[in-house]
Amino acid sequence: MKNPLFIRSNIFGLRVYSRVLYSVYKVLISSFLLSTLSFADTVERQPNIIVVLVDDMGYGDLGCQGTVSDVRTPHIDTLAENGIRFTQAYVTAPQCGPSRAAMLSGRYQNRFGFESNEWAYNPGMPLSVPLISERLKDGGYATGYIGKWGITSKRYSYPPKRGFDESYWVQDGNVYFPNRPSKHNTQMHRGMDPIELDTYSTDAFGREAIDFIERHEEEPFFLFISYITPHEPMEAKESDLERFAHIEDPLRRTTLAMIACLDDNVGNMLRVLKEKGLEEDTLIFFLSDNGGYPGNGSLNTPYRGSKSQMLEGGIHVPFLMQWKGKLPAGEVYENMVSSLDIVPTTLAVAGMEAQPKCQLDGVNLLPYIVGRASGVPHETLYWRYKAWSERPEEDGWAIREGDWMLVRNGWAQTPPALYNLADDPEQLKDLSRVQPERYSNMRKRWEVWDAKNITPGSLE
Repeated sequence: MKNPLFIRSNIFGLRVYSRVLYSVYKVLISSFLLSTLSFADTVERQPNIIVVLVDDMGYGDLGCQGTVSDVRTPHIDTLAENGIRFTQAYVTAPQCGPSRAAMLSGRYQNRFGFESNEWAYNPGMPLSVPLISERLKDGGYATGYIGKWGITSKRYSYPPKRGFDESYWVQDGNVYFPNRPSKHNTQMHRGMDPIELDTYSTDAFGREAIDFIERHEEEPFFLFISYITPHEPMEAKESDLERFAHIEDPLRRTTLAMIACLDDNVGNMLRVLKEKGLEEDTLIFFLSDNGGYPGNGSLNTPYRGSKSQMLEGGIHVPFLMQWKGKLPAGEVYENMVSSLDIVPTTLAVAGMEAQPKCQLDGVNLLPYIVGRASGVPHETLYWRYKAWSERPEEDGWAIREGDWMLVRNGWAQTPPALYNLADDPEQLKDLSRVQPERYSNMRKRWEVWDAKNITPGSLE
């Protein structure tokens, strides 16, 4: 076991272990937190960072969201009870590949031409775009990736090549039981080596997460856990299905059973963090990569639309954040935030500057959460999405400013529509004709933003 008074660091490109560096870090990070967050307590170490990402979960598919009554997620709900629940949180695309690319880079994926899932436009994940794992690894963190990767099948950009010291992962995901057929690439890997899945994948990912935490409890770590749940194929364990025998709809019953298994595994992870005394040393994010869709039984209640659509149901996601003892407990934050904010927030709590080459589009959320920053994290958010069909008429885009959203839901092949989300969260009343000036101005601002994007797949 490593001495807990030693931390791994990187000075002039060399990794060293030093009590002196640890003491200096304590002073620097304490000063940072005091000035940025107004915390009175001393931070003893660089905080751990855990991102729990789920796949195709609807906005309503957590108990703490309070929009549906049949879901049971008591462990995940504690993240909201002990932290922050964001009611206006967005991802950058209604599909997993581009959404994940933005999440790991902190940049709109359109900036580097990652427009759709790889099998549609084959963009890969450009090596010229830094990922948060690479930054944190250089900053002394132990880094781990578990679960679905989903952003490229190119070996040069597998998790072990993109800053993750350890990884237990599958490229396309969408595999639950060993030796069960699937239309996707279900080859599991440990590092670069192919391996066999040995149990229900949700449980396997949960097991690997706990193992990583236990082996790195004495040093700062960054762990990205990418669960497949509740993405298709809809396959649940019999023991979990029995918990929802009262649900008549077989699809919804399976969805709820899969989510309950996910919740159990998140609960096991939270229990281990508590037992190891790491709760107050660990910042946790929880979110979905995009909205749910009818085929997987998820519910985007109260929003209209689904995965692959630019309506709220495709991009407005559950988003929770916990850092016990450091952030407020039971807070509901109602201003717009984005998955783009994970990278700058993580860099800030790690005491690292955002380098210009990263060209981050997100912001550090912590000053806003604790009231140290005036205004809102984002006045405006943008989207551009190329449909997997490769038919331009199905491409979509959107811009949100305050309560207003202008959106072309390309999947439905409809003209751009203007909605006031405060009055019409279901996006049923198109106000473009009664608000022509607002419509025109928002469209022009989106076009200015879009002019900075590049052709899909054109950056290596």
